[in-house]
Amino acid sequence: MSKYLICIMALCVPLGLFGQDVERPLTLEEAVTIARNNNLTLALAKERVATAQAQSKELNALWYPTLTLTGEYTHSLTEIAAVTTLGEIGSDLLGNLAPVISENPVIEALVNDIGKSQLRLPIVPRNSAEVGVELIWVVFSGGRRVAASRIAKGLLSVANEQYSATQDGVVVAVAEAYWGLALARELTNVRRSAHAQYGEHLRQARRLEEEGMINRAERLIAEVAYDQNAALLASAEGNQQSAERLLASLLDIDSLTITPITPLRIPHTIPSKDRLIALIATTPTINSLEHGAQIASLTLNAERSRYLPTISLIGHQQLWSSGLDKNIFPRTIVGVGLEWTLFDGLSREGAIARSKSALRSAQTTLQKADNDLHTAVERYYATLTTSLEEYQAQQTTLALAEELHRAQLRAFAEGMATSLDVVDATQRLCEVRLAQLATLYTIDTSLATLLMLVGKADELTTFFISQ
Repeated sequence: MSKYLICIMALCVPLGLFGQDVERPLTLEEAVTIARNNNLTLALAKERVATAQAQSKELNALWYPTLTLTGEYTHSLTEIAAVTTLGEIGSDLLGNLAPVISENPVIEALVNDIGKSQLRLPIVPRNSAEVGVELIWVVFSGGRRVAASRIAKGLLSVANEQYSATQDGVVVAVAEAYWGLALARELTNVRRSAHAQYGEHLRQARRLEEEGMINRAERLIAEVAYDQNAALLASAEGNQQSAERLLASLLDIDSLTITPITPLRIPHTIPSKDRLIALIATTPTINSLEHGAQIASLTLNAERSRYLPTISLIGHQQLWSSGLDKNIFPRTIVGVGLEWTLFDGLSREGAIARSKSALRSAQTTLQKADNDLHTAVERYYATLTTSLEEYQAQQTTLALAEELHRAQLRAFAEGMATSLDVVDATQRLCEVRLAQLATLYTIDTSLATLLMLVGKADELTTFFISQ
C-alpha cells in the first residue's frame, strides 16, 4: 500500500508545479542568446534575407537562355495552296519547241487551250498542328544584365546589413528590458525595506504614545507614512510584474519569474568617444544605405541602356507536326534576332528621371543618417559621462543620508527628535537609493544604445563580465 501512495505523490508533485510560476535565474548573456534564437522580429529579418537571396537568383537568371516547349494547332477557313496554269509550267518545258508550234496554227491553238487550265498545289492543309522547342539567348542587352547582377548582390547585402541592424536593435531591447526588470526588482526591494523601517517606526511610535512620551499627532505622522509607502510598494510590485512580462515577451518564453543575475552596475570599462565615432562609417545602417545608393545608381544605368538594342540567338526545333510538309517547313531553324525600340512614348525618359530622383534621395538619406548617427553618439556619450559623474556624487549623498537616518532613529528613541524628522530621514534615504538605481539604469542603457548605434551591440555583455 505504501508503494502506491509513493507513486501517487510522485505524480502529483510535478502536476502541481504546472499551475505555479517557475523561477528562472538568467544572466544578461543568456537572455541575449535566447532572444537571438526565439525573437520574432529576428525571424522576420531572416525571412527578408531569404527573400533577397531568391530575388538575387531571379535577376541572375537573365544570363541564361530561355528554353520553351511550344505547341500550335491551326484551322484555316480556306486551304493554303499555290495556284498556277499549265501554260506557265509548260513554257519552260517546251523550250526550243515554241517556234515550231507557232508555225502550226492547229497545234498552237491546242497548246493555248491546254495552257489555260489551272493547276492547284496544296501547301498547308486547313488543319495543321506542330510541337517544338524554342530557344532564345540574349547575348547583348546594352548592360542591363550586368546591372541586374550587381543589383542582385546589392539587394542581398542590404538584407544582410538590415538583419545585423535588427539583431543589434533586439539585443538593446532585451538589455533594456532585462535591466528594467533588475531596476524594478531593486525598486521593490527599496520600497520593501522602507516599508519595514516605517513599520518599525510606527510600532515604536505607538509604544511611546502609550507611555505618554509623544502625542497622538506624532503617531499619526508615522501611520500616514506607513500607509503611503504601502501603496508605493504595491505599485512597485505591479511594475515588477509588468517588467517580467515584457522581458518574457521579447524572449518568447512562457510566463516565468525571471531573476536577473547580471545586476545594474558600472561597466568595468567605457569605450572612448573617438573610437565610437570612427566606427560609424562601418555600421550596418550606413552600409545598407550605401548599398541602397549603389542600387539606385545601377538602376539608372539600366534605364539608360534601354536606348540600345537587344541582340539574341534564336533557335527552333520541330519535334512533331501534322499537315506540314518538311520540304516547305524546315524542322530546325537557327538565327540572330535584333530588337531596338526607336520610340516608346517617352517612357524611357520618364524612367530615367525617376531613377535620378531615387539616386538623389538615396544619397541624401545616407548623408542624413551619417549626421544623425554622429549627433546621437555625441548625445548618448554625454548622457553616459554625466551619469557616471552623477553616480559618484550620489555615493557621498547616500552615505550622508544613511548617517542622518541612523541619527534620527537614535534621537527619536531618546526623545530628541520628532516622528516627522524620522519620516523625512527615511524618505530622503529611500529617494537617494532610488535615484542611484535610476542613474545606474541610465548608464547601462546608454552604453547599450551607443554600442547599437555603432553596430557593436554584440559586445555589450563583455562590458559587464567580472574582471
